[in-house]
Amino acid sequence: MNILCFDTTSPDASIAVLRDEEIVLEYNFSSRDNLSAMMIPNLQFLLQSLGMKIGQIDLFGVAVGPGLFTGIRIGLATLKGLNFAASKPMVGVNTLEALAGKLDGSKKTVVPLIDARKGEVYLGCYRFTGGELEELFPPCLLPISSLKPLLGPSTDKVFIGSGAECHGDFLKSAFPESRLQYRSNFLAGEIGKIALRQFRRRQYVTDMQKLLPFYIRRPDAENNLVHAEGVAN
Repeated sequence: MNILCFDTTSPDASIAVLRDEEIVLEYNFSSRDNLSAMMIPNLQFLLQSLGMKIGQIDLFGVAVGPGLFTGIRIGLATLKGLNFAASKPMVGVNTLEALAGKLDGSKKTVVPLIDARKGEVYLGCYRFTGGELEELFPPCLLPISSLKPLLGPSTDKVFIGSGAECHGDFLKSAFPESRLQYRSNFLAGEIGKIALRQFRRRQYVTDMQKLLPFYIRRPDAENNLVHAEGVAN
């Protein structure tokens, strides 16, 4: 099975093609304000490098958040354009799960953190059990200072992700017996592997309208609108 997957939820964007579990080619790039202009040319470059056409893709995987709102929308819009006519199977992958997948097989509690700015992080908490990723509690958005009472004193934790990198000093102080694990924040390969597992469980969609973004924090524009309406009322 040929799988095309990509992540646009952070400035560390990535695209990969997998053949079943094997990553055939992964293309990683950094973007700031030009992600929408870069995506299609980079996708074309990757497929041409493999001598493939989009019609040869059997399954699509895409990160649906949490992360940058604009990036999430660009990822979903790109997928809609690629799969508009064919309606191939699609899997939306939680970014925090993909980050946890970097430590596949770990015997410790894996805590992926994504920097959400403003002193906050998107937080997940997982454990690998029998080769499967078990969610210990739902993903959430928290001030970094709230992690200690939430996660407790257990010593078997490992932190990973941009949030761990940004708040490393705090984590080392608050959780001195836990570890910070540094890995690349490019996630397309992990997204592809998760997408394949979900497909095999028949957990996929073919209707783009059913592939929804995973937002935790409301976009700033929406927050500003709510605030303005509150002032007006």
